[in-house]
Amino acid sequence: MALSGGADSTALLCLFLEICPQLDLELAVAHLNHGFRGRESEADAEFVRSLAAGCHLPCIVEKLPPPERPRRGNAEAWAREQRYRFLQRIGDSLGARRIALGHTRNDQAETVLLRLLRGSGSLGLAAIPVSRGDRFIRPLLSIEREDLRTYLRSRGVGWREDASNRDLRFSRNRVRHELIPWLEKAFNPGIVEVLARTAENLRGDAESLDWLVGELAGRQADRSEGRISWRRSWLNTLPPGLRSHLVRHAVATLDPGKPVLKKQVDAVLELLQDRKSGKSIRVGRIEASREFDRLLFRELPASPSVDSYRFPLGIPGQVRLHQAGLVFETYLNQGSSGRPLLDRWEIYLSPQALARGLEVRSWQAGDAYQPLGSLRPKKIKELFLRKRIGLRARAGWPVVTCSGKIVCAGGFPVAAGAEWRRSSQASVKVVIEERALESGRNPAALSE
Repeated sequence: MALSGGADSTALLCLFLEICPQLDLELAVAHLNHGFRGRESEADAEFVRSLAAGCHLPCIVEKLPPPERPRRGNAEAWAREQRYRFLQRIGDSLGARRIALGHTRNDQAETVLLRLLRGSGSLGLAAIPVSRGDRFIRPLLSIEREDLRTYLRSRGVGWREDASNRDLRFSRNRVRHELIPWLEKAFNPGIVEVLARTAENLRGDAESLDWLVGELAGRQADRSEGRISWRRSWLNTLPPGLRSHLVRHAVATLDPGKPVLKKQVDAVLELLQDRKSGKSIRVGRIEASREFDRLLFRELPASPSVDSYRFPLGIPGQVRLHQAGLVFETYLNQGSSGRPLLDRWEIYLSPQALARGLEVRSWQAGDAYQPLGSLRPKKIKELFLRKRIGLRARAGWPVVTCSGKIVCAGGFPVAAGAEWRRSSQASVKVVIEERALESGRNPAALSE
């Protein structure tokens, strides 16, 4: 469990100590010292160590080094993210099935008001869930903060007070110490319970809607590993609110636990109205893009995008393009396939060109050649558009050149000039084959 040393998490520890023997639970505590408050932060960490030692519990305390602390921006959000990463890592190392957090009903009420003031929709107003994913749980979410303090006093247990919790420069503190007391006095003494109940009701509605959206999305989506897409024409027939939920559903499916801001949803939906294909919006590790008549969501790889490459291609010889996941192989051949293929090209080279060999490289902006059967040279970008090949799929697209001139490009016909040379008695026919890297033969077999 997460133990800050404050009243809420200290009360959670005491409650767990009461029920652990009955439920046969093993308990450990973890504390992350952000170092924001100097000696006070150090005193919090020492309090946690002492409390855990007195309870004979394993205790992990870590401190973030100064370079990892933000100098500007939202320090609260940064600290929260660091805590979750720390707790996830410690939970993994201990093999913990659950990680308990000390959020209370008051935290829930404050979050509802903060999001209402920010203009959140129904999902945002559902505020703090009882659980986050399959691991994080919040057992105190239905209990008010003062009840926990009363419980600790009755047991003679002390706790730490964080002085920054009274700093009115923070919006949550202004809501806690000014807005909620005013609402209790002027409108409803039970406003905390009312706000928490509102969040609970909206959470139920949100979960029901999530299920319905999932059913609808599943029937219309085109899915593959790390990708989800829907037809733009179908999406535009839906009410705007439902389109927004589909965007959130796609991101949540590909990157569970990633919060999506309304402005991000709106930016993604603007792609549907844009006349041009190819634009994209990034939401964390997910990229949303317009690919012709589809709105595509894809998980971005951890590694950078495909870099440009350039390799000599011997005759005979083989190049394994790990960047593009392909194998290019060449060999001399006197026969003919009898039909044009887009992954097997027959070219005719003069003895001089044969000696210079070929080169396989990634395509570049401005690349053009005249495909067999075409009346004029065409840019490869134009061929991409005709075959509706999206921007991301074009990265690292292979072309084969001879003396700097393109003789073929992946998925497209051989160059007309290379084909014309078949009439020359002195020319030599070379076959170039392209196939998926996984099915490539062992390079040693080429020398046989």
